[in-house]
Amino acid sequence: MHREAFQQYLKASNVEGSGKASSYVRALDLLGEMIAQVPAGFVDCREVWAINSVERLEELYQFANTEKLLGRESRWYLPGIAESYLRDGYCTAAIRSYQRFLVEHGYEAKLLAEFERTDASEESLVERLQQELPQDEAVLSELYPETEGREVKREVSTRCNQRVFRKMIFSIYGNACCLTGLDVPQVNRASHIIPWAKRKSTRLDPRNGLCLSATYDAAFDRNLIGFDEDYRLLVSREIRDHYRSDIVRTYFQNQAGRRMQLPSRFLPRLEYLAEHREAGRF
Repeated sequence: MHREAFQQYLKASNVEGSGKASSYVRALDLLGEMIAQVPAGFVDCREVWAINSVERLEELYQFANTEKLLGRESRWYLPGIAESYLRDGYCTAAIRSYQRFLVEHGYEAKLLAEFERTDASEESLVERLQQELPQDEAVLSELYPETEGREVKREVSTRCNQRVFRKMIFSIYGNACCLTGLDVPQVNRASHIIPWAKRKSTRLDPRNGLCLSATYDAAFDRNLIGFDEDYRLLVSREIRDHYRSDIVRTYFQNQAGRRMQLPSRFLPRLEYLAEHREAGRF
């Protein structure tokens, strides 16, 4: 059943902020009730949260859209079920969102399954993480009409890969900042050592990631801090020479030389850390 995972997906996709997330979940719950009372050829879709086929959902979407246009003449205008969910397009919008969830959730699940494997070397695991999104551009263009042409596959892959990277980094660091030990996921970040935009081959490499709290993530991203070959914190000359307040000393100068807490597996690659240092002034 995908109900809880779909709710988490909506929240992560910022649909929650628009007030639509709970409406989409409720719309799909009600759609299941409509099908239970009037199957209309969709008896296999009665358990909406068990549907795994994007194609079958497309058929359901087209039918629901037709019923929406029929208004009170619809077979799914039923006593006890608020007509607004079908009439105002919440059911069709929810189906579209659920289709996108199935595409993205399935792709992410495959990548995370590779990440969890323990029967191969880190190098081979990293290679297997470099997978293409399985859906073709025609299907994705239908599900993501706001994105044009070939850009749709790249944008969906990027969004999924970034979520997967975050999950992998949080997993190997136990959700805790590797410098402070702060284990509040909401304020921690999955930091790329080699920036995402700089090199495709390192984007999903867990050895290219650090779990850092927001302040240190921002400083690391701007090359104000780095790590040496023994995983000890380096503070840039820019901070040492230009910032002298007590709070800066507390957060940075006084932490220099502190060794990061290493992850359970996929240690940060020393080559990546060295390349990061070269971009700063240490």
